[in-house]
Amino acid sequence: MEAVRSPRSRSAMTKCIATQLAEMVNEKYSEEEKIAIAELKTLYLQTIQLDVELQREIYSLEQKFELKHDVIFDKRKKILQDFKKNHGDSTQNDNVTNFWLRVLKASYTEFISKKDEQILGYLNDIRTKLYNNPVVKFEVQFHFDKNEFFTNDVLLKTYYLNCVPDVEDPLSYDGAEIYKTEGCVINWKNPQDRENKDSEQTFFAFFNPPILPSDETDPNYGDINNILQNDFELGFYLKERVIPKAVIFFTGEITDCQSSSDSDSDTDDTEESDADEVEDEGSSNCADK
Repeated sequence: MEAVRSPRSRSAMTKCIATQLAEMVNEKYSEEEKIAIAELKTLYLQTIQLDVELQREIYSLEQKFELKHDVIFDKRKKILQDFKKNHGDSTQNDNVTNFWLRVLKASYTEFISKKDEQILGYLNDIRTKLYNNPVVKFEVQFHFDKNEFFTNDVLLKTYYLNCVPDVEDPLSYDGAEIYKTEGCVINWKNPQDRENKDSEQTFFAFFNPPILPSDETDPNYGDINNILQNDFELGFYLKERVIPKAVIFFTGEITDCQSSSDSDSDTDDTEESDADEVEDEGSSNCADK
């Protein structure tokens, strides 16, 4: 139920390359220049510490305004509940009674099967909750009406954020990042539903993220790492765009969608190829050492 990835914890190979680059850079400077650069880096570390403190303050402020957002979201939920009460359930997916189903289909369609649509018809709200102490994390909460599929009232996905620099490489700090995610147990009423969800491509796999192997040489490491990276991006996407902008996702007035495209894949492949070339060059040097 828990998946961990340390985006700021770099592999030994990457650190070796970074060390080599730093050594190459240092060779360009005189001793006096190296001293000046070291002092400048010390000042840079101080700005990083300020960034860390600022991020904490931002999260504290966000918590304060989260309560105000919830008041508005409660009103949104009531409008949807009243509409469903007055108009009954609908088999039309574009009806307001299926508001959240349509919102989800508009925001990342590739994860939702036809069977998922039946279940998500019972989804009555999606919220987030931010925690700032003792650790920084946020929950994405999916609230369901009573239904024939599972007993849970709420399905949770929790994302943990790292807001401090890597002690081994503090200069690489570039802001808070998600490093761990946890799903939840879905209490399916029908064992066959549970078996199907374990074997099929389904939206509900979102609540059971894969576990990243501790060994980076594991043949599944790269694929799982990519899945988790997409999962982390999806968590932020739900929190920052889908939930607050739900009504314009529903109406189609917003068109962005958290799904892969050919152009994105081509871009990613190019970037990965370039990155592999750089790492290959560095790895040969590391091997020589």
